[in-house]
Amino acid sequence: MKIITRYFYREFFTLFFISLLAFLIIYLVIDFFGKIDKFLEAGVSLKVALSYFIYESPFILQQMIPIAVLISVMLMLGIMNKHNEILALKNSGLSLFNIAYPLVGISLLIGIGSFFLAESFVPVTSSKANYIWSTLVEKRSTQGAYKLSHLWYRGEDSIYQIRTYDGRKRTIEGLSIFFFDKDFTLRKRIDAEKAQWTNEGWLLKNGLVQEIHADGSRNSMRFESHLVNLPETPENFERTMKSLEEMSFWALRDYTRKIRQEGYDSTRSEVELHTKMAFPFISLVLTLVGFPLAFRRRKGGIPLSITIAIGISFLYLLTFGLSRSLALSGALPPVLGAWLANLLFSLLGIYLMLTVET
Repeated sequence: MKIITRYFYREFFTLFFISLLAFLIIYLVIDFFGKIDKFLEAGVSLKVALSYFIYESPFILQQMIPIAVLISVMLMLGIMNKHNEILALKNSGLSLFNIAYPLVGISLLIGIGSFFLAESFVPVTSSKANYIWSTLVEKRSTQGAYKLSHLWYRGEDSIYQIRTYDGRKRTIEGLSIFFFDKDFTLRKRIDAEKAQWTNEGWLLKNGLVQEIHADGSRNSMRFESHLVNLPETPENFERTMKSLEEMSFWALRDYTRKIRQEGYDSTRSEVELHTKMAFPFISLVLTLVGFPLAFRRRKGGIPLSITIAIGISFLYLLTFGLSRSLALSGALPPVLGAWLANLLFSLLGIYLMLTVET
């Protein structure tokens, strides 16, 4: 059995690395031709442009790992079927589950590896790639400083302190705005529990406006609803906030815990946190589905195997995207929204495994 297991490992990893490399090259070529005009217009050197694509590669690899695992499983079993190797293994007394468990173990280990890739390399390289694109190519100014506890943003004559920001809903929770004069003397402060972007400006809810005079006296006014016109729009804050791939699991976990304890809406960060936990298991789930499908298929070669694998991956991503959107909208609990696709496809894989001819 050890000889057969080593044979499985060798065949699988050969196909896996070829598939992963092919996906990476295809993605980078498409991305290169889609962005080369931007690099030329910005006058960015070739060295910097190449650095951008190099820094982007770990994130692409991490996202493509589950699809490469599924394609490798289906291709390997398809080739073995074609050469009657599966029939020989069955005749020697091996069951379907004896053949399956090495591949299940491989996919689980690869999932764990992808998690550590996402935690170690991806946050660093994605941050550098995003910096090159936003600062050197799109010429955006970096006026903000993101910390685990708050987002600080420097406006034209003001400084914003933001507790949480939801880019999808364009809402802020825990907002303080400090207005300064030319001598950088504080002249006004606005605090609000929540701020919502509208066509007329920022609509603040449940807060306090403080006017600070030159003699040090203050005028205060509490409000339930207050519309203010500010030069800063949601786009200004979105440029400063870290993108999801830049945040590690541990940083996101601490951030979610903090804002939940402080009473702010933590739905979005909880969904993303559970998504980071669910992602490493995608390789295992797709293997459970792809393995019995490869046995059911009697005709067709490599192109059909790749087509089926891509179709399954697309269906999974569609299910995952839908459940995640429902969780972000509050229709599903965050944990269910992140794990629902894994659960459904695992049940499908188990059903196919139990019904396939052994």
